[in-house]
Amino acid sequence: MLIESLREAFVDTLQTPEASLWIRLCERKVENFPMPPGRSGDAVLIEVSLMPGREPATKEGLYRAIVEHLVCDAGVRPDDVCIVLYEPPAENWAEHGGAFMASR
Repeated sequence: MLIESLREAFVDTLQTPEASLWIRLCERKVENFPMPPGRSGDAVLIEVSLMPGREPATKEGLYRAIVEHLVCDAGVRPDDVCIVLYEPPAENWAEHGGAFMASR
């Protein structure tokens, strides 16, 4: 359910093509990943790698969509969601057999 919620948020907000989405779920034992005070055992840390260049308002829309989907679809409390965006430069991306993304 978490993965589908994230998929919908990306497709709806960023118009990300389904074929371009890579979503990985890493579950940790509570004793190996202690939560900060105020977070429940259901807390979710979402780390996103994006191509650079999106406006702050677009990113904020993504944050809101992710939280809304997780709350509605998976019952996650808004206070239990932490989202971090990473935007490595295009020259640090390659896919489809090593095609250099900066040259596209």
